[in-house]
Amino acid sequence: MKRKSTTLVILSIAVFYIGWGISQLISIKTQQLLLSSLFFSIVFTGLIGSFIPIFLKNRFHWNYNKSASNKIAGYLFLIVAILFSTILSGALFNVIELRYSWNLMLKYILLFFPMSLGIGLFAFLLIPNTIQDWEKNKINSVLLIISISIFFFLSFFIDSLLQDIELAATMGVIGLLLGVSYLFLRNFWIVYSALFIIMLVNTLADNKYDEYNYGIVVISTLLSLTILTFDFIKNRNLK
Repeated sequence: MKRKSTTLVILSIAVFYIGWGISQLISIKTQQLLLSSLFFSIVFTGLIGSFIPIFLKNRFHWNYNKSASNKIAGYLFLIVAILFSTILSGALFNVIELRYSWNLMLKYILLFFPMSLGIGLFAFLLIPNTIQDWEKNKINSVLLIISISIFFFLSFFIDSLLQDIELAATMGVIGLLLGVSYLFLRNFWIVYSALFIIMLVNTLADNKYDEYNYGIVVISTLLSLTILTFDFIKNRNLK
């Protein structure tokens, strides 16, 4: 069972990378904004990013959270990750200077809720449930952290179509910090919330998605929320 789940997780991560790469290729090579938005927000973030991890979670009876080992250390690394990626990077100050309207701010929130959710589910649900005994074995604990960091690095290297290794390296460091935080907190929702804040602030600072289709953003968010809702209902009924 463990070998089967590991194989499926590896295949799922490959599909995740391929989906991300295709969405970026469509956006850059075809200049078809509507097509690329549909693929990115519906197929990639909704179906690949949310449905696949939740499907595997239920198939193999995984849980979002485990008992924390050291909350103080976990929150400390979480705060460091947020400070490093939002304040020390200058991203938060750029956002303040841009003076976003509430309507546009909401669009970015709706856009990057499902996006960050997909990354979070792969990094902090699938990967931890693939590596055996990382809670007890120090070597496997290190492997967990490195795996999460590499996942972030490759994700954002693919996001730039292998052009921006500096961005990928930065996200690899952020993934490392979040990975250490998860090691101690072992709580998907807390670490994911930090990831959402990090991605939202940095995306707002880049100011690249002002023209993104609002309707697609809403549909994508509703799709991810629907998948999560069915998961919660299903698991609640099993208790």
